[in-house]
Amino acid sequence: MGQASDKSCSRAKIKLAIATLGCKTNLFESAVIAQSFDDYELVDFHQDADIYVINTCTVTNRTDYKSRNLIRKALAKKEINPQAIVVVTGCYAQRSEEEILELGEVDYVVDNQAKLDIAQIVCTHQNHFQDIMEAREFAFKPARNMLEHTRAFQKIQDGCDFYCNYCAIPYARGHSRSARFEDVILQANLFAQEGFKEIVLGGINVGLYRDGKRDLADVVEGIAQIEQIKLVRISSIEPQLLIGDLLPRIMRADKLAPHFHIPLQSGCDAVLRAMGRRYDRNLVAELVAQIKEQFPLAAIGFDLICGYPGEDQALFEDSYKFLAGLPIAYLHVFPYSIRKGTLAAKDKNQVPNAVKNQRSKLLTALSSQKKSDYARLLFQEKALLSGVIEISDENGSEFLSDHYLRLRVPQRFEQGEWVQIELDESLGHRFILD
Repeated sequence: MGQASDKSCSRAKIKLAIATLGCKTNLFESAVIAQSFDDYELVDFHQDADIYVINTCTVTNRTDYKSRNLIRKALAKKEINPQAIVVVTGCYAQRSEEEILELGEVDYVVDNQAKLDIAQIVCTHQNHFQDIMEAREFAFKPARNMLEHTRAFQKIQDGCDFYCNYCAIPYARGHSRSARFEDVILQANLFAQEGFKEIVLGGINVGLYRDGKRDLADVVEGIAQIEQIKLVRISSIEPQLLIGDLLPRIMRADKLAPHFHIPLQSGCDAVLRAMGRRYDRNLVAELVAQIKEQFPLAAIGFDLICGYPGEDQALFEDSYKFLAGLPIAYLHVFPYSIRKGTLAAKDKNQVPNAVKNQRSKLLTALSSQKKSDYARLLFQEKALLSGVIEISDENGSEFLSDHYLRLRVPQRFEQGEWVQIELDESLGHRFILD
């Protein structure tokens, strides 16, 4: 590794550049990393900086590529300024330390459990790369802002013990571990004090949250009691963990966003079994029905993996038909990506890229149709949408609504302001459906 400068330990303000890839958990962690430096100026990653931090992702081959590209850009800056410090962390770093070191003079590759200590590591030059499977405690440090975001992403859980056959993330994040309930409420109160109105609860498998007898429903209820917080959103949750006792308890919270993002991965039972998923589509259909019974206008979205090994045309069509028949709002479609070390990577029945791309286009088109139908329903019902203003200019304002559709309105509000809008096309309200 390269030799880091001691400027990071001085009292002079440092120029800090952070690039974040992947999930909302990474976004929260990047915010904590930045604030752990005593005095810093956050600069664009393409600008000159004293310290470059790349918080990587490894969910697909594409994110691996993006991670390497950002590392190379930071190393190019280091060639111009040898005193610059390059730090790489995140899931790609956890899984591919040697690959990263081969790219050039990276100063520190920091494991996922220690990533919140990057400021101390840089200052003391003490870095011990840990096998993430040895981590047993939830690493907690509070954040007071979200860098440039107007909504707060709060990490309450880390790791996953499900080991689905296609997924590398458990090997990059370790076993499931949860924040103490007291720390969760402390963090939420800090966000409230800083003016945040929406908190998005996140984790690697957030439905596994446990602190003694407390679970995710207790977290939602506890944060909903904070007066300044107007909306609590769950980022993503496994269907088998949501259905049953947890769902009605979560729904009792009056500040819960009517938005449920579910990593379904396939609508075909045969493919779900091959993936090692822990549910079938009958459970998913029942879950959707239960949500819609309580929240008729709820936004329900699915993650989907397209072209999983062994998925022939008949299985794909079976999945497509199931998805087309559900009252959902959108799909997030990802072509299957081989992840080293997983069971699916060894499967000889890989689907050709051309076929995966063709099926991805069909599912993306289905998603666009679902989204348009859902937007039309919200207008027909003159739904009351709420959210935090993210963009404000001379032409109006824009925000991601509690129903997960991005709304553009002609009124000009302040960035960060909490608004409630009753939909009316005649007033110029319109959804951004890209």
